[in-house]
Amino acid sequence: MRHFPALPSLLTAVCCVMQAAPLAVHLHSNVPSPQPVGAAIGLSPRIENAPQGMQVFRYSVSVDGGPFRIVRDFTQQSDFAWAPGLFEHEATVRVTVRNNETKATADDQLKFRMVSRVKGSVPVVSPTSHPLVALFSAPSCPEGTQFRVAFRAEGEDSLNRTPLQPCRASMSNNVYVAGMRADSEYRMRAEWVKGGGGKQGGWLPFHTGSLDGTLNPIVITTPRAAGVPAGEPVLIYGPVSLGLLRRPFATDLTGRVIWYLPATESLVRVIRGGTFLLLGEGANSANKTRDEQLLIERDLVGNILRETNASRIAEQLERFAIHSNCQPGGKECLSGLHHEAIRLPNGHTLAIAGLERMMPAGTQDSKEPVDVLGDVIVDLDEEFQVSGVWNEFDHLDLKRVSVFKAKCHTGGGGCPPVLLAPEANGWTHSNSLNYIPSTGDFLVSIPEQDWIVKVDWKNGKGSGKILWRLGKGGDFQVESKDPSPWFSYAHDIGFEPAGSNTLTVSDDSHARNRADPKSQTRVQVWTLDEDKRIATLAYNTEIGGYSICCGSAQILKNGGYHSVAGWVDFASPHGLSVETDKNGKIVQTFELEGAILYRSFRVDDMYSTTVK
Repeated sequence: MRHFPALPSLLTAVCCVMQAAPLAVHLHSNVPSPQPVGAAIGLSPRIENAPQGMQVFRYSVSVDGGPFRIVRDFTQQSDFAWAPGLFEHEATVRVTVRNNETKATADDQLKFRMVSRVKGSVPVVSPTSHPLVALFSAPSCPEGTQFRVAFRAEGEDSLNRTPLQPCRASMSNNVYVAGMRADSEYRMRAEWVKGGGGKQGGWLPFHTGSLDGTLNPIVITTPRAAGVPAGEPVLIYGPVSLGLLRRPFATDLTGRVIWYLPATESLVRVIRGGTFLLLGEGANSANKTRDEQLLIERDLVGNILRETNASRIAEQLERFAIHSNCQPGGKECLSGLHHEAIRLPNGHTLAIAGLERMMPAGTQDSKEPVDVLGDVIVDLDEEFQVSGVWNEFDHLDLKRVSVFKAKCHTGGGGCPPVLLAPEANGWTHSNSLNYIPSTGDFLVSIPEQDWIVKVDWKNGKGSGKILWRLGKGGDFQVESKDPSPWFSYAHDIGFEPAGSNTLTVSDDSHARNRADPKSQTRVQVWTLDEDKRIATLAYNTEIGGYSICCGSAQILKNGGYHSVAGWVDFASPHGLSVETDKNGKIVQTFELEGAILYRSFRVDDMYSTTVK
């Protein structure tokens, strides 16, 4: 007589077999291969046998058989719009899915070929998804030659040019052309340069598209006087929150829009070559927090070139003894990326991240355990992977409370997210970084301490010790006839030019304004004698309004200064972008209506950056 297993046992066996099936993922694209250079490829993964728990996704790309490079690190956002490089190549895109609970992973790869847009020997101009950006494609040219595109508005004589790029004998030349006004006719041509000579191609037409009406208005409230030299002719704005969509955008010095970023993120730095470092809201790799989670690099069209997030960085900080548990009851949490990221000469990126720590009663005069919000500076390599960290909790005096006894809460106020408790002491609120190439050290502005500090970093090999503190109560003797020389809530600090002893500072002037409500935000230039610890205030000018937050400071080529009062008038927020001359006179003022202006930048064109 044959015996059959009982039905419950059979079901259990089937269940176990089903559960044992491994996690799998299949990657799909929205268009087939091949595609022309400049096409964006939509990628979507499909998961099979997903276990219970959160699934996160990472995208990496290999070009022509080279190593895989991460373009988006692990995130709950599954789909990705991939922008291949602007040249012909064979690419392999890899998606990796990870289950956060089981740590099981799976990956899949998709091969993609990018082909030339050029047919024969005639260049071609193609529209992009951005109405103000064209893609210019030209035939290959001999090695040792350099290529660029010249362009001008129809009926105008002045030429703009893209940066020179080396020719690759077997490949077409492709470049984004940006810095054009909306709904306008332009002419553009190829130029080839070799040694002291060169040649030019014929003019090709391009008509720009229209704006979509979602940019905040710009009003010139102080016009530039006739005959006053202008210096850098492009102004790039980084608005944040309030008003319309907080899209970064650019104007010429007449206030006409010549570019904008389609994404609604906060612009922190302009990178040479036409890319931008931005901070934004979005999905991370661990929890439901979305505010101030993303660090992204985008190109002129708005394509993502690299992306990471706060909780993915927190995972990598475990090896540096920073252990994030970002929920009530946790002891420590890297809660968000905020205020600043800068590009280093070696391709790395320094970024500021908020770090909460629950401290015992008595800390900073608390009567019970208190959440203290400080910051870390993370060093990210060329794939946005953590290679080093500087922790303020290790190097600042925790007994020295915030100058203004700041409090941070979940949901804004200029602070990164507060996740361990309903309220945190806003201890540092770091907001600006400046790299010193000659030593590999960096400066960080810590406004809740009213200090700018220099850190012994040595490109990640230094001690991390604070070398000096500039500001009231710091290490420098001040030389100035001003009765209130020291900055209060400094922004956008840095040596200009790099290697000099000239430090530019945007001074919100909170302490001065509390003592005298008529006091305005200032742009300052300090000359530092680091050996003797003497700080001389060489330039100190109010810029036409008192700013609650934010700011920029920059030396211009014409000998003047560019600065920002980012939040003027609490009830009716607007930002001021101001040029002053060497004597402190306001030369021109641009007013951003209905939004806070975090920073703005004066540059030569959409491919240039500032000195610091």
